[in-house]
Amino acid sequence: MRIDRLAARELGEFWSLREDVMVLFGQSTVLRTPWGELRLERPGPLLREALHRMQLGPVSLGNVVPGFPGYEVPKREWNEASRELLDALEPLQHLIVRHLAIGASPLLSVVPLSPRATFRPPSTAPGAEFRVPDAVVLRRPGDDPVLAREGCDHRVELHGPDASRLLDHLREGSGDFRPSLDAPLPQNVVRAARAYTVAAGMLFAPDLKGAAQL
Repeated sequence: MRIDRLAARELGEFWSLREDVMVLFGQSTVLRTPWGELRLERPGPLLREALHRMQLGPVSLGNVVPGFPGYEVPKREWNEASRELLDALEPLQHLIVRHLAIGASPLLSVVPLSPRATFRPPSTAPGAEFRVPDAVVLRRPGDDPVLAREGCDHRVELHGPDASRLLDHLREGSGDFRPSLDAPLPQNVVRAARAYTVAAGMLFAPDLKGAAQL
């Protein structure tokens, strides 16, 4: 399932390859990346299908493996096929963009920026003391907000009409509804966004003086 085919206003998790990654299928599978070629000898059918779909854009891996787990599902509850696919994708994390969407609307993307990048959202969202400081928020006229900082292995891109509201939630430092926010986003969406953002290295706890520890 692609993002643009998800009609209901519900949370969706999607996977894609970086736009500058090319996959060549043959007896072995070759990935041409910004950091050189990566050759996979005899990848399994699940990995081949996932790579084929991900090179076309953000997709739900539930269409490759029925019952594919969301970020909040602990490893002990993964089914066998999901475990096989996720183990195969583990060495490719630096090439994979992870996305959140509400219905058909993309909301957040975590883009890897280095060959060292790893991405493991915690199954439990970080505490309310963690928040996005102003120093990591970039705004360009007419563009959606981007979270980035020097030396980080990821950037976080916020998308669409809900981007500003999501940024308010991330800056506020809580996944709960707050009366100060107009039309707050659903709690499960905010929890997922906070888990993704802390895994990307963009949520911080303030020190005793109130300043965020970067």
